[in-house]
Order: sequence, then C-alpha cells, then structure tokens
Amino acid sequence: MSLAAETRDAVRARPHLLYALRAGVVNYAAAAETLDVEGEADAVATALRRFADDLPPLETEVRDATVRMRSGVGLAGEDVPADGDDERVLTVGGVAVVAAGGELTALVATGDVDARALSVVCDRLRAENVIVDAAGVADGELVVVVPQRQGANALRHVESAFESLSV
Repeated sequence: MSLAAETRDAVRARPHLLYALRAGVVNYAAAAETLDVEGEADAVATALRRFADDLPPLETEVRDATVRMRSGVGLAGEDVPADGDDERVLTVGGVAVVAAGGELTALVATGDVDARALSVVCDRLRAENVIVDAAGVADGELVVVVPQRQGANALRHVESAFESLSV
C-alpha cells in the first residue's frame, strides 16, 4: 500500500481528523505526527495536504426542525415493563424511554432530521458537557435524553445545532 493510501486510511479511521481536514483547520505536520503511518513525517504531512485538497469543503445548512422538551421521562428496561399508561418516546436495544415521572428530559426534534443531524447534535452536546443518556433517530423524529437539570441548556444547544448543521 502506498504512503498516500495508508495516510487516507488512517484519516478515515479518525472521523474528527477528516472533519478538520474538510474544514481547513489542520496543522498538517502535527497531524502527521499523530498518525500511525510508516514514513517520514514530512511525507505524511504532504499526503495529508493532498488528501485535503481532494475533499469537498465543509459546508453548513439550516435544517427545518422543531425541537420540544419533555421533562419527567424515565428509562424502562425489558425486565421493568412500562405502565400501560406510559407513552413510549423511544425504544433502543430493549430499553424504552417512557414519559412517566422520571428524572430525565427528552428533547424531541421533528422535521428535517436524519442520522447526520443526530451525530451533530450529540457532538454539540458533548462539547457543551451535557450528558446524553439515550439518543436515536427514525421516521422523521430525533430524540435525545439528558438529565432533567440539563434540559433547558441542552434545548438551546440542540436548536443551535439545527441552525448550522455541518455537511
């Protein structure tokens, strides 16, 4: 495998570096030092520059989504069935997020949502030190569950993420 191909593979294994290359905010020499690629650092840095030149630039778009907050949700596992009156907000891997007196808050976005939007929302919340207890997207609805005390702050960050979604 060529040095260029090995460098591209190493970058693809680190999505954050690929994202930074597309954004044009990489110190190529420093990035080359972090990659596990056999070759001189200068050659790897050159391969990074060339790879970056071939990538589409990072762009942002505004997504049309409405975000609402539902406080008091909880998690119910397979062995802890939800009450018959509980509305299931999301079920993933045998755990359901239910709207029934819990200590969590669900942020529910409807509209132009997809897996990319979920990724950006989770990254934004992580950057803001907001804990995400559960998340999922399907059928035109995105759900992120956070601790109740972080709900209002998380709502602002989720709305902001939809205003400038990176693609």
